[in-house]
Amino acid sequence: MSQSFLKETWAGLTWTPWYTFNQIMETKSLIPASPGMYRIKPSGLNHLMYIGQTGRNLRERVTELIRNTLKEQMPFNDPHTAAPSLWAWNDAEGWEFECSVSEVELPKERREGLECFLLWNYRVEDGESTFCNHGRFHQNYEKSKSRKSGFRGGKLQVLDQCNYAWGESSSPLCFQGTPTSLDFMGLPWSNFIDIKQISDIPNKRGVYRVKGLKTNTILYIGQSKQLKNRLKEHMKKNWGQEVKYSYCVIENTKDYQLKEIENDLIGAFFSLDNSVPTYQFKNLKITSY
Repeated sequence: MSQSFLKETWAGLTWTPWYTFNQIMETKSLIPASPGMYRIKPSGLNHLMYIGQTGRNLRERVTELIRNTLKEQMPFNDPHTAAPSLWAWNDAEGWEFECSVSEVELPKERREGLECFLLWNYRVEDGESTFCNHGRFHQNYEKSKSRKSGFRGGKLQVLDQCNYAWGESSSPLCFQGTPTSLDFMGLPWSNFIDIKQISDIPNKRGVYRVKGLKTNTILYIGQSKQLKNRLKEHMKKNWGQEVKYSYCVIENTKDYQLKEIENDLIGAFFSLDNSVPTYQFKNLKITSY
């Protein structure tokens, strides 16, 4: 395995060397004060823990993550959702961590698309997801909630209790077809249907696509534990043109596995021309079209 995801040229970006958390906190200028991408790995091990992005300041974002990860108790889920997970792995395995960053100037949606692309790229190369993205969490720990909730997580006390958010990754999807084709990424997609066929949609777990008929392009890619209910919500939104929907039922999957598959679809879409579907990462208001 080439493990190109550890290299300073991974995915065509320019990455800094790997710096330990202690090195970064001692010399914060090692991390540039600009927008970009960052990746975290355990020291001495060759797999990634987390891939993230920020549009404000890599130095602030990374040092904020480190400060929370190094706290005595498991940190809250905000301001950084990866901190509780990194904390749990450090507490359980004694792992220390290293970080490498890449300066990237992109609009918000494209930057988030690049994050999806890197996560998909990593899954294809390594065969599984990073340990702390998609909601994955150490099986022997419960994750903290927000500061407002006041709930701080920690190690599970019941010996036979395990966190549902850990286990094998879903198989990474390999590129196939086109974003509008019925074989996109090798999944068994339904035909594109309109609002009149809502009763035909099963209320099961799966992924879906929204296609604009005027542009003949995919406007949005999503996942849901209840496909019919989710698409009913989308049918109330103003997509700016007439749309149809295609879905793929994926049963017997955990929540994080469904998110992995959704991410693969968005990452593959991004790989075509460095863009995301028109309404990806945007909140459309519910209005009648």
